[in-house]
Amino acid sequence: MKKWKVFNSAVIFSLVCMLVIAGCSGKDAATGENAGTTESSKAPATESAATTENSSEAQKGIVLDPNKKVKLRYYTSSGYDQVEFDEAYPEWQKLHPNIEVELVLVSSGDFATSVKMASIAGEQMDVIYTGTDTLERASPDSLYMPLDDLVQRDGWDLKAEFGDYKDQFVVGGKQYGIPRAVAPDGVWYNKKQFEEAGLPDPSSGDWTWEQFFQTAKKLTKYDSKGNIVRYGVQEWKFGTNNLATTAQNIALYSGWEILKEDGSFNPDWTNFKKAVELLYNAVYVDKSMASPAELIAKNLQWQNDFYKGTNAMGIGGRNGAIFQDLAVEYGQLTKEEDDAGIHTLAPMPRWDASSPKKLAFETVVGDSLSKSTKNPEEAYAFIKWHATKSIEIASKVAHRMPASKLLNKEMLLENWRYYNNKDGVLTQGKERNDLYNRMMDPEITPIYYKNSVKYSYASKMKAELEKHLSLLFANEVSLDETIENAKIATFKIYEDETK
Repeated sequence: MKKWKVFNSAVIFSLVCMLVIAGCSGKDAATGENAGTTESSKAPATESAATTENSSEAQKGIVLDPNKKVKLRYYTSSGYDQVEFDEAYPEWQKLHPNIEVELVLVSSGDFATSVKMASIAGEQMDVIYTGTDTLERASPDSLYMPLDDLVQRDGWDLKAEFGDYKDQFVVGGKQYGIPRAVAPDGVWYNKKQFEEAGLPDPSSGDWTWEQFFQTAKKLTKYDSKGNIVRYGVQEWKFGTNNLATTAQNIALYSGWEILKEDGSFNPDWTNFKKAVELLYNAVYVDKSMASPAELIAKNLQWQNDFYKGTNAMGIGGRNGAIFQDLAVEYGQLTKEEDDAGIHTLAPMPRWDASSPKKLAFETVVGDSLSKSTKNPEEAYAFIKWHATKSIEIASKVAHRMPASKLLNKEMLLENWRYYNNKDGVLTQGKERNDLYNRMMDPEITPIYYKNSVKYSYASKMKAELEKHLSLLFANEVSLDETIENAKIATFKIYEDETK
């Protein structure tokens, strides 16, 4: 096992706030190191049997040679993977002492390109961290090994374990990854600021996107000189490289996707245009949301700004609730406001008054097998363990909402209360049942892209959307012109790719 130096707890906290998979700011590919834990954190998490890894069915049909010495290399861009790996790896070694796993932490800002270049250069690569937004869809067979044969031989019921999460790693009908953790969207809001503005509490989820942005407008605050001192809302993905993602995610609440189920081009852009219009008006008409330029110029980061009161609402991962103790520990959130329960969660808005309430888009991350691995069975055994038992074992130091539906949820909820304080000592945090219940609300229904994720050319179409929306949010073209130009350009990509 590769040795890693230990950073201090302050560094860990800043990295966790970059992560929350998709829930704080930035991408899910954070970097960092493990701050270490006390011995007391390890024993309880290793005893649960609530996962398929522990059952007698584990590795059914796949026989691993215990005498075969194997070394695997796991490529990831997530420093949080390092935290989990360091905590759980000793248990892997007990299960498979002959299979060594080296974690390779790629610090490059463009993880996908780094992995592709390493693969082309012939570097040993067995397991690759991936996710909803980072899976290579244009040519998956150039990088990944399909898992269908291994899963079938194993007898692993991915549907029972992960539900619809498994479909987030299917391209062209093939399974290219195993889901591991999720970050479901939610609306973080400041209860005190809502009360001061005379606004109804949104915790029922009975609000539409139009009402949501009207609420953001009412929460926006100016100083005596007309300068904005508090934005109504920030959205964690909204920025120079994520405009298309934000707009498409909002439109998804209406059921809109750029492709139809059969992969054909969707000519009806009514709801997508509405989503873009809502964002544009929030930025340039109501001034309730920072523009991409303002986000950079003012160094805005939604979760930090939310705790500071710079924005009254934030769209981000509900799993950020697991890290609220750290926000208090490092002074982002005052203990007084935390004790008062001012910062809490509401469900995402619905598309319109006739749409279902409590839908939420979810980002999924997981692992894929490299096409070049020389030990696919052993690598498969690792990603199966990594997606299940590893999350339980490390849950006191690496807080993740698992994709698996079969893990011990009571144990996870208890372990999520722990955190490493500034001295690196594992500490039990306060009881947060109300916040955790909002985070885990069973009435919330996950939604995903069902069509676009199946077809590789959708990623090229999204990149084209990004170009046109960048011009709109730079105030260089009109909304109508943007939509028309984007529609023509993406249709051309569709035609070229499906000839």
